[in-house]
Amino acid sequence: MHKKILKLGIPNILSNITIPLSSSIDVALMGHLSAKHLGAIALGSMIFFFLYGSFNFLRMGTTGITAQNFGADDKKEVSFTLYRALSLAVLLAMLVFLFQTPIKELAIYLLNASEYREFISEYFDIRVYAVLGALINFVLIGWYFGVSNSIVPLIMTATINLSNALFSYIFVYHENMGIGGVALGTVISQYLGLVVGLWHLRKYQFYKVVYHKVFQKSKLINFFHINKDLFIRTIALTLSLNIFYSLASKEGSLVLAVATIFMQFLTWSAYGIDGFANASESLVGKYFGARDFKSMKKAIKLSLVYGFVVASIFSIVYFLFLKEVATLFVSDINVINMVEKYRWYFVFVPIFGFMSYIYDGILVGLTKSKVLRDSVLAGFLLFLGLYYFGFGLFFSFCIFFITRGVYQMVWLRRWLYE
Repeated sequence: MHKKILKLGIPNILSNITIPLSSSIDVALMGHLSAKHLGAIALGSMIFFFLYGSFNFLRMGTTGITAQNFGADDKKEVSFTLYRALSLAVLLAMLVFLFQTPIKELAIYLLNASEYREFISEYFDIRVYAVLGALINFVLIGWYFGVSNSIVPLIMTATINLSNALFSYIFVYHENMGIGGVALGTVISQYLGLVVGLWHLRKYQFYKVVYHKVFQKSKLINFFHINKDLFIRTIALTLSLNIFYSLASKEGSLVLAVATIFMQFLTWSAYGIDGFANASESLVGKYFGARDFKSMKKAIKLSLVYGFVVASIFSIVYFLFLKEVATLFVSDINVINMVEKYRWYFVFVPIFGFMSYIYDGILVGLTKSKVLRDSVLAGFLLFLGLYYFGFGLFFSFCIFFITRGVYQMVWLRRWLYE
């Protein structure tokens, strides 16, 4: 079992780490232009983080359903699940593009970002063209995870994020395009990743599209039922992150800059730990579909162990090199000093979050979307409650992650041993 988890987990970690790499480079590129550029890229990125996060059920739902069908050796449903998810991805992308202007204006209002309107508008109006590629990539990556293939997602995410970093650097520093260059780099990279994902599908056998089978009422109801709860879950999750930025923005540009850097630290550790969360999605879903509960329980236990190990490594690195890492994103000494003030939140955020990330993967594999939804809603409400009762922004935000993990742990133990 160790070998199976590592075989899936290590490529997932490598692919996941390229995701915050491109985001961090974008932040660093803007942070060294001006504090206003840094704030604008943080807020502009959050708009798409919210959009993509809201539609992340396309990946998670596709993984869980595909993994269970793969474990049950139902090859037709493995194919049909991909067709259903791709159809939904295209439909959602069309809706985003159709309503792009009201989405942008509402986001600027909710993020208290009128000060950054010019930069955010430039960024949004270019990056919106990446939405179709991004949503289809969600589906493809989720489907590959579902059939226990972690190599193609590695190639896809590496292509997307390394090319994004390269093009962003070229457009910002050599073409002097500013924040628009970062957005254009993102658009190009998403479609390069899409080409890679589609190219590798040729290695698989697919059943012919039979409309009454693909869009069978009972299958569609199950598909939308799972994705409905995941949609609510991801809305609450991304709303929590947006509110964190919004509240930081209210406290001034200095706190917003620190929050932006904090989110980079959180994101790096989250994507690293998610390597084993993604492995648990594939293995737990496969064993659950095959009704091999002994192997399923072992996969759950080892995923948590490996997740804790990765979280501990990140915390040690953050403890030893906090100032050095922070200076990669910003050169303002006032921001650096403020980061030092919040040192222990930066250091321990990987430990606070690791359980929620791993249990997310486990529950995706089990397609227990309702539990995923309820855990995030509980954390979201506690986060807001603590903040408005004066417990501090960073403390309240960290409790959000701890609550999710504890809620999921309690539910899973009851479900496994009842």
